[in-house]
Amino acid sequence: MPTLAKKEECTGCSACTNICPKKCLQMEIDKEGFLYPFLKNTEACVECGMCGMVCPVHGNLEIQNVETQAYAAYTKDSDIRKSSSSGGIFSELGLQVLNQGGAVYGAAYGTNYHVEHICIENVDDLERLRGAKYAQCRLNDSFSTVKERLNSGQQVLFSGTPCQVAGLKAFLQKNYPNLLTVDFVCHGVSSPAAWNNYVRYRANLDNEGTLPVKINLRSKDTGWSRYQYSNKYQYADGKTYSARSGTDLYMKLFVGDYINRMSCADCHFKGYNRVSDITLGDFWGIWDVAPEMDDDKGTSLVLLHSERGKIEFDKLSGRIQNKKVTLEQASASNPSLLHSSPAKPEREDVLQAVLNGDMELASGMIQTVGTKVKFGQRVLDKVKGMVRILGWRR
Repeated sequence: MPTLAKKEECTGCSACTNICPKKCLQMEIDKEGFLYPFLKNTEACVECGMCGMVCPVHGNLEIQNVETQAYAAYTKDSDIRKSSSSGGIFSELGLQVLNQGGAVYGAAYGTNYHVEHICIENVDDLERLRGAKYAQCRLNDSFSTVKERLNSGQQVLFSGTPCQVAGLKAFLQKNYPNLLTVDFVCHGVSSPAAWNNYVRYRANLDNEGTLPVKINLRSKDTGWSRYQYSNKYQYADGKTYSARSGTDLYMKLFVGDYINRMSCADCHFKGYNRVSDITLGDFWGIWDVAPEMDDDKGTSLVLLHSERGKIEFDKLSGRIQNKKVTLEQASASNPSLLHSSPAKPEREDVLQAVLNGDMELASGMIQTVGTKVKFGQRVLDKVKGMVRILGWRR
């Protein structure tokens, strides 16, 4: 029988289902809205062991023996930068590959704002891959089509979560000189079902149930520096909903670790050194590290892990502004680069409320948790104060 990762460890990368020679494994949605591999035909399984061998959770991948370098960077193209989550470096890398006749894979909104991996070969489509999508992306047959393109000699840029990139590398089973892999500083991935329920909830509140025509979860209309971005939903009749970072219910659920995948609580793919060529993210804290690189329009954190990554980044020199920094400076205000996001004890109940469509109940539950945390912190502070007082009296 297949030797798959335990459910609490499985990232849903789909490497196992793509490698199965008999196609007896398939990804199925569980009660929380996440995809997991399922053996649909036990008789067809030939027990080849390929599914277990390519599972990235089993840790069979080798990290390249190259010292990781860190940079703060942003594109000089103001239009790209404005529509990007941070500094627009992903778009610049994508343009570089597309202009060579290559293909770029990344997350995009599909029908009814389901998040799915798509492949683009046209510069005009690059906009679909910009911006953050805070729900786990459905990969479909991306791994298989990436392999086909690589074997045909086409340049390919594959972007995804660290576990998705690790899954692709494990699936390919060899290095391709025409493949550039880009992951990002990942807090975790939330339930696609929770995300779709929230989009419908917002539509009911804002627009009598009609879905928005555009969603930007990282709008810079209110700025970027010091986490001042906004979540913005735009509707066909001109109505909009906009909330500053940290005030929107969905973002509270996501950042608060109430609706994320179980494997995110103990991620195997954190750290400075990775199997990807490049890691991108927001350079939070750049205002302290290098204030001259922060003009409130977005600055990217760039980590280069391989010679291929360094070569591709160097090619951007004429189109970007960048400054080298230390790894410690890069991670100081980016804890998700190195550390997992443990789930809250109330995760199961809160997530179930969201899946049931009861957003008011979910909101009340996390507000109660926040009140308890604040009360507990005040008690702890008082105890510490008494300890100091007693210590002084001695």
